[in-house]
Amino acid sequence: MNAIDVVKWLETHFPKELAYEWDNVGLQVGSLNRRCQTVLVTLDVTKEVVEEAVALKAELVISHHPLIFKPIYNVATESPRGRVIAQLIQHKIALYSAHTNYDLAEGGMNDELAAALGLREVQLLDETDRIGRYGTIDPVPLEDFIAFVQRTLNVKDARYIGRSGINIRTVGISGGSGSNHVGAAQRKNCDLYLTGDVTYHTALDCRQMGQNVLDIGHYAEAIFKTAIARRLREAFPDIDVRESAVDTDPYRRV
Repeated sequence: MNAIDVVKWLETHFPKELAYEWDNVGLQVGSLNRRCQTVLVTLDVTKEVVEEAVALKAELVISHHPLIFKPIYNVATESPRGRVIAQLIQHKIALYSAHTNYDLAEGGMNDELAAALGLREVQLLDETDRIGRYGTIDPVPLEDFIAFVQRTLNVKDARYIGRSGINIRTVGISGGSGSNHVGAAQRKNCDLYLTGDVTYHTALDCRQMGQNVLDIGHYAEAIFKTAIARRLREAFPDIDVRESAVDTDPYRRV
């Protein structure tokens, strides 16, 4: 089995054409024209993740967040990104990223998050940007639902904007930076909107709008590792597909 076979499968289910124009998805480093026996799936690409890939003798790393997001003008190995690129090339490890194409695709990030949280009657949240999901649950007190979200998505710290003492029934969700979709959540009458990043000024707007929001952080998207690894194991039973054990969340409680 070649790495190109794995990538063809990914691009069949999560076409690169779905990605936003500003995004950088697809092959980032290396060659796909080689035999592939071990694949490592990760949320982010750090030097610790590459060291893990080297130890596993992986030929392919699949990440959600791109290592190369904006144009780079050198690969200086004194820089963190340059050092990682050099490590990948040195050990002949290809790097492929599926980012907003995975977020926007059917069966992608937001469907996985909705399923993990047990949402029913799931529909598209924002028709304009083609992103996010919303659905219903049995009514539950806000505090209980937040605790459930933190356990289920392994969220260490969540920031809440809104009223207390309410029950939650309709839930909206958009993985990653979802500040732009707060209005869509309000139009869908979401009792609570979950997203990975809410800016300070958006939080102020949410208070004025009366829209309850739970900022779960970008690391909640680590569900990508489990979801992609599971599906690749089903599609390629002869390949050893591993989920990265590295915690790449840069934030720590203080």
